Amino acid sequence: MKTKKRRIGPRVFLQLFALLLAVSLGVFLAFNLFFTHYVNSDVRGQLDTISAAMSAFVKEGRGGGPEDTADGERFPDLSHVLENTIRTEARIFNLDSGCAVTDYNKSDDKTEITAIAAALKKEGAALDGAKYVPVKTETGEYVVSSIADPMLADRYMVFAVEVTGARALEQTINAAMAAIMAAATLVCLAVAAAIARSVTEPVKELTDFAGALGSGDFRRRELAFRDAEFSLLADSMNSSAGKLEEYDTEQRTFFQNVSHELRTPLMSIRCYAEGISCGVMEPKKSGAVIIAETDRLSGLVEDLLYISRMDKQSAPEKTEEGDLRETAATCASGLAALAEKNGIRIAYAFDTEPVTLRYNENHIFRAVGNLLSNALRYAKSAVTLECRNEANSAVIRVTDDGPGVSAADLPHVFERFYKGPGGKAGIGLAIVRSVAELYGGTAAAYPGPGGRFELRFPKTAGPAASGKNG
Repeated sequence: MKTKKRRIGPRVFLQLFALLLAVSLGVFLAFNLFFTHYVNSDVRGQLDTISAAMSAFVKEGRGGGPEDTADGERFPDLSHVLENTIRTEARIFNLDSGCAVTDYNKSDDKTEITAIAAALKKEGAALDGAKYVPVKTETGEYVVSSIADPMLADRYMVFAVEVTGARALEQTINAAMAAIMAAATLVCLAVAAAIARSVTEPVKELTDFAGALGSGDFRRRELAFRDAEFSLLADSMNSSAGKLEEYDTEQRTFFQNVSHELRTPLMSIRCYAEGISCGVMEPKKSGAVIIAETDRLSGLVEDLLYISRMDKQSAPEKTEEGDLRETAATCASGLAALAEKNGIRIAYAFDTEPVTLRYNENHIFRAVGNLLSNALRYAKSAVTLECRNEANSAVIRVTDDGPGVSAADLPHVFERFYKGPGGKAGIGLAIVRSVAELYGGTAAAYPGPGGRFELRFPKTAGPAASGKNG
């Protein structure tokens, strides 16, 4: 099932908005829970203190009957506990079982006490041992506790603490918090929108850049971003653009050179074939030229196919451990006849100890053969083939006593179809470099006098670990 794609801008915006909403609600709920707990704890503590003080007063035998109310002895002096930390005073009064007011402090408002009693009756509150009963009247909110009056039957001592102010304060703070959160939300939404744009705009520019690269436009772009990650990505894409442009140029040049190199022998073959057909050329001599050009054409096609296969490989296949000296010597023996024909002597400079490496013999044979063929083309009288162990590397060197490689040609000798002054275009040395890189090694050429080429293979990496045992 195909997943629906969403744009990154709205997604970033919604995520930030959701985070802001969650934090705001969390703060709001936490404040209300804390405030409610604080008020309830304070009020309940005050009620418990008053209940204990009243019980002690009664046990001392000081609370008389209703006739003692006038002299103030019916209720103790509780001025030290009547006011709590939220600045709310308690009310003390007596009720009968029908919630009728029978006694109260004359300094209190009877209307208020009567309203509390009516609310308790309406809610059917049990006055015997009631604790922390919430009561709401038309004028306020209260928390009520009560105990049975031990001095009078069917009477109850009731203690009420008003929390109207605390609830009003809570509502005021909640309203203020809601206003603050609304303003903060608007600010944060603006910030979230800006953050979303700061992400989506660079992404859009980089996407356009990537699209241009995909369509073959390899021009670099000057992209300035404030974020280091986007700047790094832009630099990487510019670097990739440069490499793609270079690769594209190489490919165009490669195909142009291939076309040229293929056209030349084909034209020669056609000319001689037409000459024979028209009877203007001697068949035997023309046939020899056709055969030679066909061999040249076959060799070029074979080289092209070989280097194409090399380009597709990331590691050599069918490798086995062997002695490079044996492969190099076998390759040189195959060119001995050509060397003798040109009056050139091939000398060997091999280590006495085996130069072991895990490799595919065909690859090494092809690389060494191309180096020797190149050396025989330019040598005057001698070519030297070396195969040695050096540190953690296996090294093959081919030197000749020819003119050597000029400083101008040195950086380009391993490029495909590169042709120096007096040279011959081809891909023999390009194959040498491809083989070296396939094994994690290097191919190098050094300036004269004399030509000197080197293949260096690491013994601790590459083919020994990644190749398949043949």
